[in-house]
Order: sequence, then structure tokens, then C-alpha cells
Amino acid sequence: MLYTHKTFEYESGLKEADVALLGVPFSSTETGRSVKHGPLFIREAIRDIAGFDPKTGKNPFEGTKFCDLGNVSVVPGNWKLTEEAIRETLRDVFQENPEVFPVILGGEHLITLAAANAVAEQHGSLTIIDFDAHRDLMDDWMGEKHSHITWARRALENSKIRLVQIGCRSWNKDEWEPFKDRVKEAIEGVTGPAYITVDLDVLDPSVAPEVGTPEPEGMGQRELMGLLEKACRLDVKGMDIVECSSDSVGTQTALAAAHIFKKVMIWK
Repeated sequence: MLYTHKTFEYESGLKEADVALLGVPFSSTETGRSVKHGPLFIREAIRDIAGFDPKTGKNPFEGTKFCDLGNVSVVPGNWKLTEEAIRETLRDVFQENPEVFPVILGGEHLITLAAANAVAEQHGSLTIIDFDAHRDLMDDWMGEKHSHITWARRALENSKIRLVQIGCRSWNKDEWEPFKDRVKEAIEGVTGPAYITVDLDVLDPSVAPEVGTPEPEGMGQRELMGLLEKACRLDVKGMDIVECSSDSVGTQTALAAAHIFKKVMIWK
């Protein structure tokens, strides 16, 4: 396991936990910077930020029972085995605690495919709320059906999954045309269980420069937080934060990810 220190001052066992944290340091289909160390540096940032939130008057690290499960043993370069490991791990987690809220730290965006499918397997039909600069709806990339550029299309092949995309500002016409009537671009009207995925490139590079595939003209932190608060009014069953390419402690992107985690823990 890459990470060995406690993320939270007080941790519970999985059976009693409200929230289970799981790292997936997979970065094998990235076309930009490696994001395999994202789980490590996001955890370090979570440890460093203040728990108390002046706007809400709450501290999510007090009263919430957290369990950090460490990292999934990924197989670099092999998505099939890594996907099996993610899904098997989450099945075991839900078997031990059916109502726990999983938070997955990536790692590239492809891991959302395995995580969301596992959550849908546990909770039934699911709407993925995808905060992302890119559509990721390509059918393949350089002949590869499973990549961080195709994960959303593969997710829609599961009849239990619907998709809402927010913050997208870069895509190919051919990847969007077949789905523009099927994929929503607003949270309003979503019912039933939901799963939140935050690709950190949804933020502007001035806010989060250390991402796998940065894209200009993105959101500010305040805008994203407002939309996340709205998403958290849904029946959210799990989430992930992906595409952090930080390579040292204290980077802007890892800190942004930590604050996203903190706020969702307050709002969910």
C-alpha cells in the first residue's frame, strides 16, 4: 500500500463507518500527466485542512465515522484486472456495511466506470453526476475501448446508469451528437440514487493546474461548490475525485480536492 499514515485523527472500523475512503492509483491510459499519485497527495491535503467550516458552522470530521481502507492493488497497464479489483473490493465493502458511503480517490477517470457500476450493483438504477471539462463519450481511443476518454460511453452501456454532465467545454462533435438527447446537462429533475464524480479538470487551470488534461476557461472553486451543494441534495450513494496529477505535498489541485471532499461530507 502506498499510503500508510492515518488520514483522519479518529478512524472507525468498516462495519461502523459512515464513510469509507478508498484510493485507486491507476494511470495507464492517460494521454497527459500521470495521476497515479493523486490518492496520496489528496489524503495529505485532507489531513492538513481545517475541519471547521465557517459558512455552515460544521466540522464533518467530528461526528462522522470514517474508515480509510488504503489503496486498491491496481495492475499497471491492465484495466481488466484493475476493474475486477475495484469492483470486488467495493462488493466486499458493501457486504460488510451495505449503507456505507464510498469515496474513491483517483487515479484516472476510467476508474469511475468500475466504481459507479459497483455502486449501481448495490443500490440499483443510478444517475452519475459528472463534473468534467470533457465529455469522455468517445467509442474508442486509438483502438482502445477502455480509457479515460471513453469511460462515460462505456458507463451508458449499463442499462441501470443515466448520466448528467456539468462543466464540459471540450469535445468532438461526433462523440456528442449520438448522446445529446440522452445526456442531461442540469441536476434539476434527477430522481433516485446518484453518484458524483469530480474530474478536477472541471476547474480552471488557474485554480487546479495539476490535472491530467487541463482545459482553459473552467469553473472557479466557488461556482463548483455551489453546484456540488445542489447535487448533494440528491440521494447520493457515493463519489469519486479523479485526475489529480500532483507530485508533491500542498499543491493547489490536491488542496482543491480536499476542500471538495470536506464540503461533500458536510452536505451529503
